[in-house]
Amino acid sequence: MDKDKFDSFYEAFKSKDKRLDDKYFMGVSSTGIYCRPVCTAKMPKKENCTFYKSAAEAELNGYRPCLICRPELAPGNAKIDFSKEILKNALKLIDDELFEEINLQELSLRLGISDRHLRRIFKDELNISPIDYIQTSRLLFAKNLLTDTKLSISDIAFASGFESLRRFNTLFKERYKRSPSYFRKESNHAKTDPITLKLGYKDPFRYEALLNFLAHRAISKIEKIENNKYYKTLAIKKNNEYVYGYIIVENNQEKSALEITLSESLIKVLPQVLNIIKNIFDLNTDPYTVYNVLEDANRIIPDCFKLGTRIPGSPNDFEMCVRAIIGQLISVEKASEVLSRFCQKYGQKIVTGIEGLEYVFPIPEAIASIDSIYDELCPLKMTRTKASAIEGIAQLLIKKNINFKRVIDSKEVKNAMLKVKGIGPWTTDYIAMRSMNETDILLTSDYAIKKILKNKKIEDISIFDKYQPYRTYLTIGLWEMKNK
Repeated sequence: MDKDKFDSFYEAFKSKDKRLDDKYFMGVSSTGIYCRPVCTAKMPKKENCTFYKSAAEAELNGYRPCLICRPELAPGNAKIDFSKEILKNALKLIDDELFEEINLQELSLRLGISDRHLRRIFKDELNISPIDYIQTSRLLFAKNLLTDTKLSISDIAFASGFESLRRFNTLFKERYKRSPSYFRKESNHAKTDPITLKLGYKDPFRYEALLNFLAHRAISKIEKIENNKYYKTLAIKKNNEYVYGYIIVENNQEKSALEITLSESLIKVLPQVLNIIKNIFDLNTDPYTVYNVLEDANRIIPDCFKLGTRIPGSPNDFEMCVRAIIGQLISVEKASEVLSRFCQKYGQKIVTGIEGLEYVFPIPEAIASIDSIYDELCPLKMTRTKASAIEGIAQLLIKKNINFKRVIDSKEVKNAMLKVKGIGPWTTDYIAMRSMNETDILLTSDYAIKKILKNKKIEDISIFDKYQPYRTYLTIGLWEMKNK
């Protein structure tokens, strides 16, 4: 690293520049630790500092994570930050499958490259190997659980993707020069209490705006927003069986982190739960990267984009498909009423101990097994076309074993959905932006957005082309304007 670049990084870390959080880490040779840019510890001398592109690179150079700034809470890199499309897709797949057995040869085939080429890209872009990235991510996840929960060390090891406790202990000691028990904090809560932990994000984060979006579309009995907290029931499939439970999400603005509480029943699917929350709250977004592209859009339509806006994501693929289908050509309020009836008829009833949380969203198997879909769904104030589309999408998800979070080519999946009777481009675009992490969908076919564009006398929508690849954030901003 040349002197000018080194000096600029040093000054950025010295000024606690949040824009670099999770883009770079600083190793301190005098202490043997590495830190985030937001670390509140005293800034070390220049001669003791080295800067790295990732936590994995810092750890491979012999540094262990700082106990003050906790690198495990650093927000994830926005995959679109990287210059190579292949790397973005590789990280997307790895992060989603992080706690499962990952075969790099199979992963490479899905990306359309050789495993040798995949390793070369990781080395060129991040100066690490794919295995280094996977191991560090798993260890940092484990450290988060060790610090914030009372789960047993063996439970944490397996939840973090390690096949044996022995391997977990060995790697932990090799990397951190400490045993896992060193990071335990004394706590009075027992393992059977609801588990609480943190997920970091990049500031600024318009948490209340996102909550307002979710509240406006909340389905009675399966979710609610109360006292600035988001409550939601979940059904998560693991080994062909469903696990049911609930989450509570609260914002800790001071720590730039969401505080997550989940029912004890969800411990066995903890990694999947956290991935769901990251998706719902769009935690991997770099707000300044998006803002630098979209700021100028406010000259076309004032207040159509605000710094810190997030794309509200999806808790469940089938749920988002049904929401989109029911939402066609009716108001959000009417859609919520129909969805509530649908959930209470076909959703699993569970005990949460929380008022207003009684059901989980129906699973696709429950709908695909219905003999007469019209007789069952139409009495819920649903058209025959929508009933048929819901049945068709349930069968598609089951037969094709589609997981939207692992989609590389969204066009292929959207084309498959378009073959289902009753599903059109608006529906597939809505699903893609909320479930497939599509950041570049300007939903101009949406009635509310068409009305706004008409009122602003904007006929040529190509004027928005220069805001690629972040036009989904404009869609969210325009919807927000509609609700004012």
